[in-house]
Amino acid sequence: MLLYERVKKRIILLLVLLLVLLQVPARSQAIIYDILLAGRAVGELTITPSRGSDGSENLRVRGAIDTFLYDVVYVGENRFEKGVLKTALSSQEVNGKLKEKTNTVQTSDIYHVTFADAKSASKETAQVPHPINHTVTSLYYREPVNLKQIYSDRFGKMCPVQKVGTSAYEIVMPDGKKTRYTYADGQCREVQSEIVGFNLIFRIQPGSVRR
Repeated sequence: MLLYERVKKRIILLLVLLLVLLQVPARSQAIIYDILLAGRAVGELTITPSRGSDGSENLRVRGAIDTFLYDVVYVGENRFEKGVLKTALSSQEVNGKLKEKTNTVQTSDIYHVTFADAKSASKETAQVPHPINHTVTSLYYREPVNLKQIYSDRFGKMCPVQKVGTSAYEIVMPDGKKTRYTYADGQCREVQSEIVGFNLIFRIQPGSVRR
């Protein structure tokens, strides 16, 4: 009888543990895009699933391009609270060395933007009006439905948004370059841009397409 009670307690304990584990949501997987330059695969862009609690949200994008002459790593990070941008980081390294970095921090009713490059740790600063609700980084997480402007984490400026097709949007960057974002079922499926005269495409991998 004593042995039976011990076995019974262990079975109950295992069942409770199993129920707890089943109620813990599985961790979302990263979304991966192939990077194509002039039609040739040169790297990957990784979108980290948004994380946060109590109304906060953390976004992270990391792209790595490996070509014959250059190894480029780009990182974009955003932190939102209740839909308002609090901090943003945009950094780019070429062959292991910093090329440029932009930090955006909300203070009171404005944003302070600091630029840096390989020659200067704090190149210059700018101020951007409050609030910012959408950024170039967030375009990989959310379709810019009915938006007229979006914040460039890299340039520290607002950029115009124009709808150019069904679930397709064109962003004009402060340097004049245009980038086209195409969505399906609310998910960013492809990004088209141009670099030194070549087509640059970020195309979502089949395994990352939302089902």
